[in-house]
Amino acid sequence: MADAAIHSHEHEDNRGFFTRWFMSTNHKDIGILYLIISAFVGLMSVSFTVYMRLELMEPGVQYMCLEGARLLSAAAEGECTPNGHLWNVMITYHGVLMMFFVVIPALFGGFGNYFMPLQIGAPDMAFPRMNNLSLGFMSLVSHLVLFRCCHLAVTTSWARVLAGYFMHHCRPAKQACRWTLRSSRFTSRALRRSWVRST
Repeated sequence: MADAAIHSHEHEDNRGFFTRWFMSTNHKDIGILYLIISAFVGLMSVSFTVYMRLELMEPGVQYMCLEGARLLSAAAEGECTPNGHLWNVMITYHGVLMMFFVVIPALFGGFGNYFMPLQIGAPDMAFPRMNNLSLGFMSLVSHLVLFRCCHLAVTTSWARVLAGYFMHHCRPAKQACRWTLRSSRFTSRALRRSWVRST
């Protein structure tokens, strides 16, 4: 088994860019793609944190105004009515993104796919196609949670999002957030099944 893992990487890869990276069943390529997607979502989540820290930098409200979120200070642009709703949205999505779309995919999907077959001497994961499907589904769900759920703006703590308690917001926001969290659970289960069968 270990000899198969060593000798299978001696040839040169002549596949095209799309075929190599997006249709791959190689555990190393899938692990790298998990890390790239997690890094992108992590940068988006960190941008939420930076925006919140900008608001906390000086007393009063400078950036999160009911008249619209600002990138420049409110003192330069005039009147600013505080917007607590935007603050709650940023806190909620920072926690959800970091937990479900950065930490878990990077640790288990990225490093796990890359290193686990190497450590046990296997040539690849047990179900490489399901592993690739899990990656594609995770990238789709990451896109939806970044651009759909943040637009609909669920406002509660991220721990309440886990428990399913949604308060004071519209029904489409609840449904979109629940669907994306259930979908991220599917990617975790598919990845776990491939892991368990590999060991």
